[in-house]
Amino acid sequence: MKRLQLEDLSKQLGYSKTLISMVLNGKANQYGISKKTQAIVLDAVSKLDYTPNKFAKALRTGKSNFIGLIVADISNPFYSTIAKNIERTLFDRGYNLMVCSTDEDEEREKKLIEMMINQQGVDGLIIASTFKNADFISNPRYNKTPFVFIDRILPLYNGNFVVTDNYGGSKEIVEALIKKGCKKILCLSITPSYISTIDDRIKGFKDCVEKNGLDLDGDFVAPINFSKIQEDTLSALKKMFYLHHDIDAIYSLNNHLATACLKAFKDKSISKYYDKVQLACFDDIELFNLVDKPILSVSQPVDDIGRNATLLMLDVIDGKHDNKSIMVLPTSLIVR
Repeated sequence: MKRLQLEDLSKQLGYSKTLISMVLNGKANQYGISKKTQAIVLDAVSKLDYTPNKFAKALRTGKSNFIGLIVADISNPFYSTIAKNIERTLFDRGYNLMVCSTDEDEEREKKLIEMMINQQGVDGLIIASTFKNADFISNPRYNKTPFVFIDRILPLYNGNFVVTDNYGGSKEIVEALIKKGCKKILCLSITPSYISTIDDRIKGFKDCVEKNGLDLDGDFVAPINFSKIQEDTLSALKKMFYLHHDIDAIYSLNNHLATACLKAFKDKSISKYYDKVQLACFDDIELFNLVDKPILSVSQPVDDIGRNATLLMLDVIDGKHDNKSIMVLPTSLIVR
């Protein structure tokens, strides 16, 4: 049996398809459609076998039972593990998860937020934001949508955050490198560098280097373009080893950089340095247990990030959490 479509619904009710769409998408009040007309449309949709019943139900109950998750890169094990924990926690509470990636693109993030709120009607958004500031999020039209931010903090924004101690974890791993006797430590950073996680990790690196009196200048923080990680990592290593033959450690600020670094050492021009350097990474992934070189790493409480962010979001939705809060979770050092 053929499902009832928008055109069929329009003929039965005598209303235009545009009017019905406005009602189903929550824009009836915006365009001056009367409450009586809205009720007629929603009642018909709930009784007839019309495909987007979920919209009518959401408008009647005020809830879609969907939570949106927006991250920089869902292929990154860090974010995919967080997503898995969020999904598991939501499922136990009768909610579903929608996931999108921004690829560290602010304009794409804006479009995804608009889409999830206006088209999908999510009950809340959990975001690892690429935004430089909170201007877009602070728009009054988003006041009714609960936000919980993970991994990254938006400066000067009074919101709910679940993050890790990036500064402290970075200082700890650099201190460990220095205790191993490393004196020329190259730090591989990644763009956009204004993101709080990267900024805090760089500060932790620089403060620890300064505290221990190491003679390193600004060149020892090499920025790597997010969209050209492999290419830029190889170029940066070639340049730095050419200028500084005595580099004895490479500290990558995330797991993608560490992976790119391992691949780069297969290049003949720098392969001779592979056995001479200690590798370290602010992230811990299974790959590090498989390579033939011990890699020092910072382990983030990934399960706790996802679970705490989800529970916080559900409390906000249920009206149990009114105050804004920043939850900072500790990291741990993994020595191999």
